[in-house]
Amino acid sequence: MRTDFKFFSLALCVCALGACSDDDSDSTGTGGSGSSDKQYVVMSGSGENNGAYLQTTDDPTTGTLDPANPDGRIFFSGNNPDFVNYNNEILIGMNYPSQGGSSSDYITMAWKLVDGKLTQHGGGVALDGDVKARGIFKNYLIGMSDQATDYDHYERVKFIELNSFGAAVVDGIIDCDDMSKEPQSQMEGETWGVGDIAEFGDYVLLSYSTKHLVKDGASGAKAKATYSTDLANNLYLGVYEFDPTDADKEYLKYQNMIVRKSEDHVGEEAGQIKGNLRSRTETGIEVLGDEIYLFCQGSKNSGKDYPDVPSAVLRISGNSIQNGKPVAIDDDYYVNLTEVTGHYMWKCFYIGGNKFCLQLYTEKGTAGFVEGSHKAFGIFDVKTEQYTPVTGLPDANLIYDIALAYAADTDNNTITFEVETTDSQLPALYTIGKDGVAKRGMEVDTESIKGVSLLKQK
Repeated sequence: MRTDFKFFSLALCVCALGACSDDDSDSTGTGGSGSSDKQYVVMSGSGENNGAYLQTTDDPTTGTLDPANPDGRIFFSGNNPDFVNYNNEILIGMNYPSQGGSSSDYITMAWKLVDGKLTQHGGGVALDGDVKARGIFKNYLIGMSDQATDYDHYERVKFIELNSFGAAVVDGIIDCDDMSKEPQSQMEGETWGVGDIAEFGDYVLLSYSTKHLVKDGASGAKAKATYSTDLANNLYLGVYEFDPTDADKEYLKYQNMIVRKSEDHVGEEAGQIKGNLRSRTETGIEVLGDEIYLFCQGSKNSGKDYPDVPSAVLRISGNSIQNGKPVAIDDDYYVNLTEVTGHYMWKCFYIGGNKFCLQLYTEKGTAGFVEGSHKAFGIFDVKTEQYTPVTGLPDANLIYDIALAYAADTDNNTITFEVETTDSQLPALYTIGKDGVAKRGMEVDTESIKGVSLLKQK
């Protein structure tokens, strides 16, 4: 059984200061069919990134959903915020102010199913700026973002208590500027951001994404942290304790760091977990019971068009965990995903049991490592190390977009994506089973796709 609850990213638009229904709808209503205790929430847009319609259905495999039908739909406006899912129980619309905008005009909201209907959960909260990496620890949503001024560089830590969803703490800071301190002292002169966040027992795990600091030639001041690095062939993983009451605002307290350099593992190379480069679609640290699987995408070094190392899977288990704390990478587990699949990995999704759905860069080999081109899929079992390519999706040349929002049903080992093609067909929901077969389901009569998510009434 999986013990961490990963965030599912997608684009959602949220109303300033609260949930806004359009003139013909009830803000706590449900669209689509019925009011069962299991609903798929389908997101649709006007094509201008100025809002999203939320409609629900209990059967994503058939029928047509029409966002122009005001019956039961909910409309939310905002500046292209994120929509994330916690344990198929709470849907969170993370809304960030635009440059120069006021945080009070971009409110993060949450919803859950009540009597089978999508209903606002708690009050709205202001996040006061951006969040790049998100994850769950116990009953807290933790978010982090990379910040740099003319003179220092740090990670901003924010969190929301999920049970009440009544306020956001936004003032946590982790200093990344002192190169004599951990973890940056082990990063050969580079600093770091965060690619993924996950819970393991009493600890918060952070995947570090190393970065150069650009310095002002005249003053030596640090101007900004870039996305370039010369350490992409190394894996860096931090272990922290979380204290939401810390008086010094050091809410995440550093405990130890795991470093694995590819040069020390010839033939079993693995790089960083970077959270899909610059996007807010975290992936990589996957906790299954008392084991941790690390899906390393294969990130690029400075000046490179593609990685020197493959996408790979590593594991932390057994003696690599001491008194509940991860301390090392297992020596007896390694999977070269690029060799097994033929592709580089873009993102992984847990679908139940020991299986993951992999979203891969479209073309095989290094030529396919192009950001924005990830239209191939496969099913991978971390225990048997068996891989099955997904069949039944439209040809990659016909796929215009695959929405970031997805619905993972781990009880039935399925995952559902919203796919838009360049032909005359409407966008549709495609459900992939553990056997690797994708089936076209409900069509969505919309100008732009925002995705789909699954909620279950607890």
